[in-house]
Amino acid sequence: MKAAPRLRRHKNHARTPTKDKKKKVLKGALLYGANASGKSNVIKAMSYAKEVITGESNLDYCPFLRSSHFSLVKDGSKKRDFTFEFCIRGEYYAYFFSVENNIIAEEELVHITPNSETKIYHREIDKSKSANTVVYSYTSDVENISNDSEFLVFSKYTSPKKLFLTDSSEKIRDFFRELELSEKKFNSEVDISFLEFLLPAFLFFNFHLIIIFPESKYSSTLSDLSSGNGNCFDVIKSFDTGIEKLNSTEVPLNKFTTEQLEEIKSKISSKNKPYSFDLNEVDYLAEFIDETSSLKITKLTSIHKSKSGEEIIFDFEDESDGTKRIVDLLPTLSNDKKFPLTFVIDEFDRSLHPLLSIKLLRLFLETDSDDQLITTTHEAELLDNEILRRDEIWFVQKERDGSTQLYSLSDYSPRYDKDIHSAYLKGVFGGVPNLSGQ
Repeated sequence: MKAAPRLRRHKNHARTPTKDKKKKVLKGALLYGANASGKSNVIKAMSYAKEVITGESNLDYCPFLRSSHFSLVKDGSKKRDFTFEFCIRGEYYAYFFSVENNIIAEEELVHITPNSETKIYHREIDKSKSANTVVYSYTSDVENISNDSEFLVFSKYTSPKKLFLTDSSEKIRDFFRELELSEKKFNSEVDISFLEFLLPAFLFFNFHLIIIFPESKYSSTLSDLSSGNGNCFDVIKSFDTGIEKLNSTEVPLNKFTTEQLEEIKSKISSKNKPYSFDLNEVDYLAEFIDETSSLKITKLTSIHKSKSGEEIIFDFEDESDGTKRIVDLLPTLSNDKKFPLTFVIDEFDRSLHPLLSIKLLRLFLETDSDDQLITTTHEAELLDNEILRRDEIWFVQKERDGSTQLYSLSDYSPRYDKDIHSAYLKGVFGGVPNLSGQ
């Protein structure tokens, strides 16, 4: 989300992650709207696009997509367009693709600078060719790409049901796998041909964009604690959950069947790293002990203190839904990666008391990093000028034709001291249920 010009409040919420210091990007954005307004569909669309781009899902498979979603479209079109603008390594990019009749209709990656836009590649169906076959035309403003024989061959054989970026990503993965096997280190002298220009988009969608749904669980809590990277969980005590700290407790191997143990060992060996898994709604971490190569399995536990001060161990699965939600969200507050992340969360406030939602949001926004949070919420208590900028507040409105429109509070230019909480609930800004029956 781009920062609106001339807003002076919460200047630390407007970051400059690119070399263009005039381009301000917001640290947070909250989406408000009535039930069935389309808030979650925005997140689902982003998730679908990411899965297609990274190759996790096929183009014609979307768990969120149903035929009823297009029932209100009069012309019967099921065309879907997706556009992302993102910053990575100090540079600014735009990526777009369009799907129609379950094939890629168009695709484009652009590098944007203050003075120009460079088309890294553009792909679209060549309509001058026979209608019986799908043929694409490719263009590029980058001479190293347009004259690259490998690019020309590679583009020719990309399937109509696959994004060119997806095909290229698979080649990039193979390249890094070979580097890892040969114990080489990546540097600017390594030649990966035209793929070097696609690397920023590959990194963003594969590693920088994190999408979290209400039912999503953070699966690395145990591995973080085990590796000493679980500092983000140290603040759990301040959320009044009764938990003093989180811990990992070893589980006897006789709790598992022989078949389960063999499968776990196989997973560790194939991945060559500790294996996290869920069994009967309990999270476990399995790993081999150094030297002995004996199997060790731990599970997440929480430490409470009795009235006398004695530490009592609880199975984490016995904690409340709200406590589990806090633990799932805490890693967003303490990114231990060496690069910024964009967290997209559906129902940030689910199972949380309003005061806890406020505390979590404040902690994130006050962190001095280029991490970004985009989330849907119904929590009106977060509508506070002391917490958020006007351009960080967005409304999702369902129109009469069933479409969804997004617009920002900054479009209304309310006074800095206006009670936006009450005004929103009165329907001044829209994005609330219409209970009049009309």
